[in-house]
Amino acid sequence: MSSQPVSTFDQASEDAGEYDFGARVDALRCRSTKSLRTVVADARREQQRWYLEELAATRVLDDRQALDVVPDSTVSARTAKTNREVARSLESLPKIAAAAWDGDLTKDQLQPITEVATSATDAEWAERGRSMAPVDLQRQARAARTVTAADAEARRAARYVTSWRDSEQGMVFGRWALPDVDGILVEKVLDHMAERMRPAKGMPWDSLAHRKADAFVELATNYADVEPTGRFRVEIVQITDHRGESVCEIAGIPVAGETVTALRPNAKVREAVLDRSGTRTTRRPRTDLPTDVDRHVRRRDRHCRVPGCEATRGLQIHHCRPVCDHGDSHDPTELAGVCPPHHHILEPHGPYRLVGDAEDPEGLKLVHRDDCPRDGPAP
Repeated sequence: MSSQPVSTFDQASEDAGEYDFGARVDALRCRSTKSLRTVVADARREQQRWYLEELAATRVLDDRQALDVVPDSTVSARTAKTNREVARSLESLPKIAAAAWDGDLTKDQLQPITEVATSATDAEWAERGRSMAPVDLQRQARAARTVTAADAEARRAARYVTSWRDSEQGMVFGRWALPDVDGILVEKVLDHMAERMRPAKGMPWDSLAHRKADAFVELATNYADVEPTGRFRVEIVQITDHRGESVCEIAGIPVAGETVTALRPNAKVREAVLDRSGTRTTRRPRTDLPTDVDRHVRRRDRHCRVPGCEATRGLQIHHCRPVCDHGDSHDPTELAGVCPPHHHILEPHGPYRLVGDAEDPEGLKLVHRDDCPRDGPAP
């Protein structure tokens, strides 16, 4: 193979005027595997040397306080900050810089090494770094960092939680970032709650992502339960047009009829009527379940009525026979308190049913709807 540097391509490529990646790939396909590996190694060495040249120039510009005068929009602020810090460190680490120039240290190795090496350990790290993977060097760098009070305050100042609704998808999205201790606490609580969300006997485990999402909702539900104002109670808006056709919304997001059926015992219902001109007339919200029935069921069911579940917080009232199946929504024998995760697997939007007499402490059984036709005998 030619001893020319990799940056010098075939004469045909230089004369073409416009670089053709496909043509270059075709030309390299004619070479042996050993030759191609040499090309890759030489290219990386040239990249490394140009990177060091960039760092050297960056260091001079930094001395002149000229870096911010000409911001480079092609480089992220994070990359620019890293380059500036590496350039400052390398000036006092000649052995490490020489190893990088010779190709013994890659860019991914160089950046974390400059965080842990000092003038006294320059030669040591120039030798040790060659055989260490970048991930191990990054771990060493994290361990060597000293977090100051100013760093801790900056982390706290950067905290945020934001959310937004997408009515088209019918979802509420969110993003959050929490500082060290707070973030670890939230992570541990969600993991712990998800681990305790065991399925009912005979049912498969749900995914960890789903269980952590349910845990997040449960935290909000528990807070809503201790607030006596009722401001967190779901409000369903049932919109009926002049033809008698109805749709339901929650906070402007359309929801399925099955979802509304499941929520009715625990929600406020506001009815709106559209006349032929599109004018909406809204009635005051009402509670679907009478207060005395709601109080009786909650006093009776101190824990989730799904067999084997001992959850006691955030219980929701479930119709064992959905209203759409002509169930009596006011009959306590057909109303049961269940936890939110199990409520989602029960009819009408889940495949399971609670059958039996809810007034009997041991009168309910969990069955799959395929094993228990609604008009057939109870198992």
